[in-house]
Amino acid sequence: MTIASRRALLGLLIAAMTAGVGGCRPDFAPFNRVTALRVLGIQAEPPTPLVGESTTLSALVFTPTPDPTLTYHWTWCPLSAGSGASYQCLVKESDLTAIVQGAGLPPLPAFDLGTDPTPTFTNSIDPMVFNFVCNNMLPNLPTRYTIDCSGGLATQVMLTVTTATDSVTAVQTLKLRPDATIPANTNPAITGLNAELGGGGVFAPVDDTGAVVLPRDVDTTVTVNVDPSAAEVYADASSDTGVSTERLFTTWFVETGETHDQRTSYIAGSTAFGDMLKNTWKPAPTRDYPNPTAHVFAVLHDNRGGASWTGGLVTLGTSP
Repeated sequence: MTIASRRALLGLLIAAMTAGVGGCRPDFAPFNRVTALRVLGIQAEPPTPLVGESTTLSALVFTPTPDPTLTYHWTWCPLSAGSGASYQCLVKESDLTAIVQGAGLPPLPAFDLGTDPTPTFTNSIDPMVFNFVCNNMLPNLPTRYTIDCSGGLATQVMLTVTTATDSVTAVQTLKLRPDATIPANTNPAITGLNAELGGGGVFAPVDDTGAVVLPRDVDTTVTVNVDPSAAEVYADASSDTGVSTERLFTTWFVETGETHDQRTSYIAGSTAFGDMLKNTWKPAPTRDYPNPTAHVFAVLHDNRGGASWTGGLVTLGTSP
């Protein structure tokens, strides 16, 4: 399998938390143009399960055409080595199991979460194990590695999707709460996608039917529906006021052409909420993209691990 076909979209969700690139060299496709198997987003519902709570994992997976060979494989890891070490797990399941069993505590969830597209993960980690891990008491960890549990234990969920011709791996942070003193998070709701018709300020909802027709090689304004309440206010001991407002990020993916911004954001006191809701999309001319239809997706993240998405199909004009 080639490096290209095995490309790990490990930076996909991380890109939603880092500065976006405003442009790209003309000989490289932009990051947010999807032309092959891609994982565009991973969600846990709820995103910060408390001890005893279960969360359902799901993913937004793109394939150029419906692919019956598509399969899923989910795993989780209590401590990840991060991007610099290919997201390897720093703890062996057998070692951690031995520690838990030796202390007479309930077993941990198996690292292998199976092949269901939407598996359930239960936070069954005993508070004593949280304390053990969060106080850096695990053996054989790199000396530079420090565990921060201020917002919950940051574990890693990894998803590998595979077809008959391709395979892609993506990761997402899943924060597990040992107790209710750590504030819960709610996935930010994104309830619709719209496109401006003819530049006249009239918008139509984009869905899976392809009913909306957009011109090629012309900038069209696209928007998403997100209520301002999606930016939750939560207790934050690191803040001067004791509370913070979530930062929100929308990453835009298109099957053809380019968007003005790969990502739009809302940061309270710095950017307007409405700026996060809109973008422009210029689908490619027929000579570069002959297909009559194209997909567009918007993936919404908050800075505490929440995610949601929407998308649809548009019909493209026949010229130029």
